[in-house]
Amino acid sequence: MPEGQPSILVMEKAVRVLDCFSPEHTRLSLSDLRRLTGMPNSTVARLVRTLVASDLLQKTGDEYCVGLRVLGWASAASAGSDLLAAADPVAAHLRDVTGETAGLYIRRGTTRVAVIVKLSPRSIIYRSDVGQLFPMHLGAAGKVFMAHDDRVLNAVLVDTADQAPGESRIALDRQLEFVRANGWILTEEEREAGLNSMAAPVFDASGAVVAAVAVGGPSFRLDRAAAEKFGPLVAESAHALSRRLGYGGAPAGRAQAGVTGETA
Repeated sequence: MPEGQPSILVMEKAVRVLDCFSPEHTRLSLSDLRRLTGMPNSTVARLVRTLVASDLLQKTGDEYCVGLRVLGWASAASAGSDLLAAADPVAAHLRDVTGETAGLYIRRGTTRVAVIVKLSPRSIIYRSDVGQLFPMHLGAAGKVFMAHDDRVLNAVLVDTADQAPGESRIALDRQLEFVRANGWILTEEEREAGLNSMAAPVFDASGAVVAAVAVGGPSFRLDRAAAEKFGPLVAESAHALSRRLGYGGAPAGRAQAGVTGETA
């Protein structure tokens, strides 16, 4: 085995353990971690002991949670991220203009994770938390990643092969083509009844999609008429972020009808 390879494997396994924790699952037992990682009992127990000793995990009774040491890393990551620094005021502006919750998502495997959330001040809103994971195939932000990265698209298709009949694939292809052609998309009640979302891609200097700017709200407000009004703004905001990251490509064209990739 090449020099350093065992240490890399240990690091990968430790990351798999830490990735099990989320805002929805803040406390997990050893059996939970074994089930979620699929690793042997002895491996999980050894990794957890090391993570606890390093203050990366904290034990309370028979359960574990993320240790306080990680908070320092999170603060440093936020302060040092050009993307987060640039996206924070953009998300706040979109929230203020649209009146809906706005934020930024990045990819984690075949899921997407919220890294910025600006909640709407209205009474009935879309609620999310920083760090919350969402399935890639449901919602506008996921469609953005799938439209611009064939590896992501293929991985998601494999993961959802038993859920997607032929007509769903046709509709998906239509949505992805709309994103590529227009730079934004509205999805309607895909992840939850009564909830719609819009999103647009953020590119880095190499032209790879690195994030999605998104707006989410109740379907009775964030409808197709609202999407026609705010879609270009979401796309322009995402393009401005892309330029801050060194992207030199032209913005996508604007759609005049068919906000979900179909004829309106």
